[in-house]
Amino acid sequence: MEIEWMGTATVRFIEEGASILFDPFIPMNPQLRITSLEKLAAAEAILITHGHFDHLADVPGVMAAGSARVYCSETAAASLVREGVDPARITTVAAGGRLQIGTFAIRVLKGRHVRFDSRLVRATLLNRRVLLYFGNFIKILAAMRSYPEGQTLMYEIKLKSQTILHMGSLNMDETERYPERVDIMTIPFQGRSDIDEYAAGFVRRVMPRMLYLHHFDDSFPPISSTVETSNFIEKIAELFPGITTIVPTHGEVLNMDAFPNTRSVQRDGACEGKPASA
Repeated sequence: MEIEWMGTATVRFIEEGASILFDPFIPMNPQLRITSLEKLAAAEAILITHGHFDHLADVPGVMAAGSARVYCSETAAASLVREGVDPARITTVAAGGRLQIGTFAIRVLKGRHVRFDSRLVRATLLNRRVLLYFGNFIKILAAMRSYPEGQTLMYEIKLKSQTILHMGSLNMDETERYPERVDIMTIPFQGRSDIDEYAAGFVRRVMPRMLYLHHFDDSFPPISSTVETSNFIEKIAELFPGITTIVPTHGEVLNMDAFPNTRSVQRDGACEGKPASA
């Protein structure tokens, strides 16, 4: 099984030549536009974790470029229909639902959206980047009104060799029973000033074999930011020495079946494939 991160929360899972795609979005930051609607459209299915613009706004374009069906909440479906997507290509899903898409056996779970803390909100809004990216800022405010969150969902994905718990926003529902000790837990690493401690709490709840970080890039400035991951890597290595942490680069396809079971791996040009503590 392979995973490819395409920026923001756009993650593609590939198994036996087939693929499913989560939350396709073309970054507003031109330096991070490493993919295209045509490449995203190659997936057999599109799954949405929640209805915010950075998870949903490019779905109509992706669907127009390909033949994929989209699976999403009722709120997200209403946004897509408003944007011209054929309702016949939309399947609404909710917590407790199950899907079989090729070799991907999927269970839909309740999720929650990350709670932005006041320190992060102040640091974001009272920043000169708002003036630097004022055009983006106005577009983002409009998009926030046009794309309501709806129910945030998580997905348990079972394959022949791996079980994955996929998150699109960094929070969990206290009433949901999440699978424990999965092979891979994806972590959308954005949205908190105390993100290292905050994210570690969810890792403790699941205790996966591997963590796969995404959403830590500055894809829609000035609201997003590039989030430093090294402190989190060190924290996970200290708290949970048996867990591997993977920090992918944009467009990198990783074979998760062959990945080393080391403590922490940061994927970049300087230390590719090496434990972060090395």
